[in-house]
Amino acid sequence: MCASQPESAEVLAVLGEFKAAQERRVRQYVRFNDAFTEYLRSKDEGPFRQLMVDTTRAFAEVNESVRAAEAQLSGDLARPDLAAHLRQLQEAEGAKLKFTLVHQALKKEASMERFSWQQGQEVEQQSSSLGDPSDEEGAHANGHGHCCSRPPEPTEEEFNNALTEATLELQAAVTSINDALMELQEAEEELREETET
Repeated sequence: MCASQPESAEVLAVLGEFKAAQERRVRQYVRFNDAFTEYLRSKDEGPFRQLMVDTTRAFAEVNESVRAAEAQLSGDLARPDLAAHLRQLQEAEGAKLKFTLVHQALKKEASMERFSWQQGQEVEQQSSSLGDPSDEEGAHANGHGHCCSRPPEPTEEEFNNALTEATLELQAAVTSINDALMELQEAEEELREETET
């Protein structure tokens, strides 16, 4: 798509703002992942909880910047093609965050080594305790033990399958992000060539 030099310069400026926001997001992910690794090592939740608050705030600011860039590209700058790439990237970033959190939750559970299969014990069959709800932790006197009971423990295979699925979904999101970034990079290079001629 050919644009005039002033329009190309405006689009480049918006893409520059987007890239700066994306770089902030990447830096925050590095801090977030490093803090999670430290949490797994130390089991000290305080610093990790604070970083989660900071990360939520930082990601909200980045999302606002990217939405503003998308609105400019789809509106006044008449570049719906580039706006679509930003939309694709935002959706992939949402998936990346979701599966990062799922992956971390699974790793956290595994690090606590509470599963019987981690301790070399056989997993008890859930059906063996269904006959007497008072056997369940937190059972009520009225016989309804479902309110506060723990969910059934996953088998090692179920846990590993969930971890594999989260990893694959995370990788798919990263691939989609990289694809969108590549498309935007190519468009940026074309715009730079237009402004130089």
